[in-house]
Amino acid sequence: MSRSNPTEGSRNPSTRWFEWAGGGDGGYIRWYNKETEQQVKMDGTFTFLLLDELSTVKGWHEPSESGIYANEVRDTRQDALVVRSFKGGELASGIYTTIRDRIIALGGHYCASLYLAYKEGEELRIGNLNLKGAAASAWMEFKRNAPMKRNSEGKNLRAYFVDAIKVTGYEQAKKGGTVYRIPQFAFQAVSDAANQQAVTLDAELQAFLDEYLKRPKAQAAAPASNGNVEPESEPEEPPRNKQFDDFEDDIPF
Repeated sequence: MSRSNPTEGSRNPSTRWFEWAGGGDGGYIRWYNKETEQQVKMDGTFTFLLLDELSTVKGWHEPSESGIYANEVRDTRQDALVVRSFKGGELASGIYTTIRDRIIALGGHYCASLYLAYKEGEELRIGNLNLKGAAASAWMEFKRNAPMKRNSEGKNLRAYFVDAIKVTGYEQAKKGGTVYRIPQFAFQAVSDAANQQAVTLDAELQAFLDEYLKRPKAQAAAPASNGNVEPESEPEEPPRNKQFDDFEDDIPF
């Protein structure tokens, strides 16, 4: 922190925290409205512009009957995670591959943390979409198959950094007696104006992430009531979500 860069303890700029509800009666994006204390289902398709992507761990710790959370990292192969539960304290720490088995045994799971621009009214705002299990696998496969495309400046990029991404529906699957629904993604062209708005929002996001990723890992893992990092807030456990409404298909890296 300095006079010209007063970023100590800056807040995560996300204004809404989305997740995929992938259980047998799910198949949609939802978000938790803290004011009404209710989950809000996003009807129809959900469209967003991807800004950035990090990784974290979430889940349910049965011995302490509380949620599991961790700091967010860019590279699970190099960046250390500090995994905790709200009532059980620190559960594990280290590079993901070295603590993966312990995390899974304790009820935790890899989660893709997508920072995005979503439309609210006529404005684009910064949000976050959490994907785990089969939903995270589908997202990674979608990115892996994404073509290259030129943006308005002539730069050749993966299409997910040029076009918008639409959650068009779901594919239903079953393993044993477990039925689950996997999101389906598609690209959608957007205007230059919308892309420019997303670039502006990403600059705001990166200012936060540059500071956040330099914090000591234990400090970076401090949660807030929305289940993500806002260090000025006192840690508060989000509404009980013992089940992630998804088939537990952990990502092995």
